[in-house]
Amino acid sequence: MPTTTVNGIDIHYDVTGDGPPLLLISGLGSSSLAWALAAPRLAEQHTVITFDNRGTGRSAVPPGPYAIDDLADDAAGLVEHLGLGPVAAVGWSLGGSVLQSMLIRHGRLLSAAVLLNAFPSYTPVQDAWLDAGLALRRAGVDPVAIGITGMPWVFTPRLLSDHAAAHAQAELARQDPHPTTLAGFEAQAAGLRVYDSRPDLPKAETPTLVLTGAEDVLTPVAQSVEIADLLPNATLQVLPRGSHGMLVEYPDDTLAAITAFLAGRAAA
Repeated sequence: MPTTTVNGIDIHYDVTGDGPPLLLISGLGSSSLAWALAAPRLAEQHTVITFDNRGTGRSAVPPGPYAIDDLADDAAGLVEHLGLGPVAAVGWSLGGSVLQSMLIRHGRLLSAAVLLNAFPSYTPVQDAWLDAGLALRRAGVDPVAIGITGMPWVFTPRLLSDHAAAHAQAELARQDPHPTTLAGFEAQAAGLRVYDSRPDLPKAETPTLVLTGAEDVLTPVAQSVEIADLLPNATLQVLPRGSHGMLVEYPDDTLAAITAFLAGRAAA
């Protein structure tokens, strides 16, 4: 996995596959490993670019907080460094906030966008959820236990009721060779909770799929509706099954929606 320096920050990235370029942007505290199952499938039709946001994986962990616009500038700088733009992009959760900033500020680098389980700004419930997660991390709680306590916000009862599968999913945190540090998580969280894309979304003209699951309780459907209403060139799609982790729990349906939209844009 090569490294480049973007905006004074060392960013690790990987490029695989062949076809139209597709940038994948990970969520809060997640490195590019979040795309480990999806990236190979997407690479069957695309040149897939994955990278570690600053503060995660093997990218640098500079002092925080990290404004969402800073993370978007990192992603834009990577696209320019690779010379692959304009690219399609998928942003998941925090990655969706980063992609919204790119849509607003770096639209020339984007051919299409997919906002997956995204939100325009934090609600009091999301603030409380984040406070709880930060408290557990600051207390040094085992990462598997943190993962299990957070699962009801991410997965549906279909997975949660299968304790063997749920525990195996949580154990992935222990297997991460480059786990996110507390400093990196705190720095991302500080920027995320104050970001508000709503005033500027009407300026973004890139064709965008706003994709979510009907069972998402962490970033509920209403937030995707709000984004789609504000974007001038948006398509809203709500899958009947799936919560915030729908790409993990319902990968076939989620990837089918993403690839169908991107194929439609490529043919337009």
